[in-house]
Amino acid sequence: MGKYESITFEIKDQVGIITINRPERRNALAREVWQEIMEVLVDHIDSMDVRVIIMTGNDTKIKGRAAFSAGLDIKQMSEAGFSSLAEFLGILLDPNEVMLSYPKPMIAAINGVAYAGGLELTLFCDCAIAADDAVMGFWENRRGLASGLAMILLPEMIGLRYTKELLLTGKIIDAQEAFRMGLVNKVVPHDQLLDAAMEMANEMKKVAPLSHKWTKKWFHEGGHLEQRKCVGALWKPFYELFQSEDVIEGFTAFMEGNREPEWQGK
Repeated sequence: MGKYESITFEIKDQVGIITINRPERRNALAREVWQEIMEVLVDHIDSMDVRVIIMTGNDTKIKGRAAFSAGLDIKQMSEAGFSSLAEFLGILLDPNEVMLSYPKPMIAAINGVAYAGGLELTLFCDCAIAADDAVMGFWENRRGLASGLAMILLPEMIGLRYTKELLLTGKIIDAQEAFRMGLVNKVVPHDQLLDAAMEMANEMKKVAPLSHKWTKKWFHEGGHLEQRKCVGALWKPFYELFQSEDVIEGFTAFMEGNREPEWQGK
């Protein structure tokens, strides 16, 4: 249990709880977070010790609000150098495939801020429960990036109109609006979030493991075959986007006190 540095992992009654554990960075998704999440999932993929996965964030409040995850670690990305942003994000390909094809149910317990890549992480989960004080959105679109996985996964989840509204505005929404859109299954008081997630997990445990496996296999390999093709096709256009001057300006503006970027369209 103590081998991880960026997450914690515990098992309660056959429910594995992954907690992103970087509160000082608002649980930002550094390389190590993705790698350790993938390691947990792969290690328990065939184990009956874990029937359901819950994913959440360290609940420490920073600036008055807890975080599920504020998104990709901008500091780590900037230190990698703007010319290598695409290579930096290349580490997501393996974890994305593992989570998309994972045979066990996964529940996102959104305990606070879920921005950009942090919100996309919840899209890999089969169900999501949000604390009543959670906020979420794809703010990276206001920094010159684009939410590739959201373009693929969101339309079936919440519909094309709501998907375009979220991605074309980059706006931040509260938990109730997320529920109205269908982005989360339910909203509960903050202090009841993990209990609600465990309750859902216990309901899922009543279903046979092979039923879970084949149901999810159908969604991944049958009903959502086109989604898989789209995920694989994302890389080339995103590589080109990450080399743009606007991306550099968006990240620079964020690092310079979160000023408004000056877009050039190139």
